[in-house]
Amino acid sequence: MPLVVLLMSMTKMLKDLLERAAHWPQEVQDEAADSLQAIEQAYQGSYVLTAEDEKALEKSAEDVRERRFVSPKKLRTFFKTGRA
Repeated sequence: MPLVVLLMSMTKMLKDLLERAAHWPQEVQDEAADSLQAIEQAYQGSYVLTAEDEKALEKSAEDVRERRFVSPKKLRTFFKTGRA
């Protein structure tokens, strides 16, 4: 689809955001693209897990089985400071 047609079908909010995003650092643009891809996949239907996803889920399941949870105090600290 030609770029002009794509731009015509976007909302003003999205167009404005993408124009600003063109000036973001490369790593921030990549993160934004990853977020948009995740939204697109959710919109389109089922998601196919990557090997990394499967490994992370298995680790999480193991943590639950072994009752490895973060303490409420550490969790509060994390959300107050934005870091672990």
